Parts: sequence; structure tokens; C-alpha cells
Amino acid sequence: MSTPNIEKTLTTKETFIFKDIIGPYFNPNWHFHPDYQISLIAEGKGTRFVGDHVQSFEKGDLVITGPNLPHLWRSDDAYFDKNSKLSTRGLVIYFDHDLFSESLLGKEEFYNINKFVENSVRGMEFYGETRNKINKLIHKINNELGFRRIIKLLEIIDILANSEEYHILSSPGYTNVFKGDDADKMRIVYDYVMTNFKTKISLEEIAEMLNMTTTSFCRYFKPRANKTFTRFVNEIRIGHSRKLLLEDNLNISQISYECGFNALSNFNRQFKAIVQMSPHEYRKLFLNIKTSIS
Repeated sequence: MSTPNIEKTLTTKETFIFKDIIGPYFNPNWHFHPDYQISLIAEGKGTRFVGDHVQSFEKGDLVITGPNLPHLWRSDDAYFDKNSKLSTRGLVIYFDHDLFSESLLGKEEFYNINKFVENSVRGMEFYGETRNKINKLIHKINNELGFRRIIKLLEIIDILANSEEYHILSSPGYTNVFKGDDADKMRIVYDYVMTNFKTKISLEEIAEMLNMTTTSFCRYFKPRANKTFTRFVNEIRIGHSRKLLLEDNLNISQISYECGFNALSNFNRQFKAIVQMSPHEYRKLFLNIKTSIS
């Protein structure tokens, strides 16, 4: 096993960097780093992991992750097919945690910035008009030079810090406890679940892949994911079901089996526990939204 996947993003001479990342799929490795990261998905879809949060993503996804918050944007399986013609594009800004000093954040004028910085350690997803504004600005930032680039970054941060159009992602109790070879082990878990969630998931098989007993694997996984392995698998399955419900091509019973549930009643129960509404209510809600927009 290799060392932890802790990415180096900035040099000591850089305040921030901008990356326009184009490829057949997004970086499939679970990782974290000491810098703030603003990520806008310009092309692609899949499943996003931020701390202990799991959710589907698609084009337009806008998220900030704080220092050392583990994250992974995993493209759908179709992107990994050797014959795939799909592509992904992510516009990413990394900025240094020293951009705002502790004394500066304590000033009255920086109240919203300070709140934004504090919330970012759990990850934040932005939507609505905020996302539209950032989408326009982030495409322009690489055209600026010198201090004007810093001004453009501060403009982006100011919009995010003063927005109310966001969801906090990771749970309040989440902390990053990863060390040693955890990055490799969790990557194996994520890859296995994402490949097999539509069929039966074998706890014995994944434990064997990590050279653990099932009991030791369950003890290992829970504090690192802040949830049981069963809950984690169910969240992946429910996340996929939400995509299918919005496509409106399959009925709810078909979606249940497509997502790995062997009983419709269990699917309905797990969906409501995770989404706080039934699959039928979820589909109806978003179909109504789609109709009102069109």
C-alpha cells in the first residue's frame, strides 16, 4: 500500500491556482489537501463524496471543500469504458488557508467571510443564482494577471460568503481521522461498491480484499466514514435511484431492483430514511418543478 493520497496543490509562492481539468473521467482517487478548493463541474456526472456525505452530481455542480476534508468526484461507470467517447471537465480553484488571517477574520467586516470559512470545513454545495454568477466569473479568472487575479478570486469568495443558496454537506460530527494507508483502503471500498451496488454486495468479499475479517472491517470503516457500511451502500443505491426517478423511464418497482434492492418495501423505507420523502413524492416534486420551468 502507498502513503496517504494527500495532494500538494500550492507552492509557498502561490496564493491560489486555477485549473481547467479535461479528461475521460474525474480523478478516481479519494484524497484531501491543506487548501480550500472551489470546484465547478462544467461537464460530466457521477457520485460525489465529501467527508461523510454522498450525493449524485452532474454538470453545473458547485462545491467548496475546506482544508483536509476528504473528497472524491467519481464519474459514472460509463466514463471508464475503454470504448467510451464521454469526457469530463472541471474548473477548480485552490486557495491558501493563509489568504485570511485569524486577526482579519475577527474583524466585523469579515463576519460573513469567517462564517463561510467555518462552514467550508464540512463542504458546501451552492445552487440557484449564486451558481450562475460563479459560473460566469470562474470562466474569466484565468484571463486575469497579477493582483487582478486575486481581486477576481475575492469577488468569487464574497459572492459565496454572502449567499444563502447553499447546503452544508458533511454532518456536524464529522472529522477526518484518516492516516497511513487509509486512502488506498477507502479507494478499494469505493471502487468495489460503485462497481457492484446494483447487485448483491458481499461484506465478506470486501473484507477479504482488505485482508480483514468482516468484524474488523466494520470496526475500521465506521469511524472513517462516520456511518455503517450498510448505510454507506444504501446511500449509493438511493443516490442512483434519484437519477433514475428524474429520468422517468422506469417505474418505481423497476428502479428498486435496478439499484440493488431485492424488495420494494425495503427500497421505499431506505429512500424515505435518506431523502425524507417517498420515491413517489420525490418524482412528483421534481416533475412539477420541471413542468413549471418549461
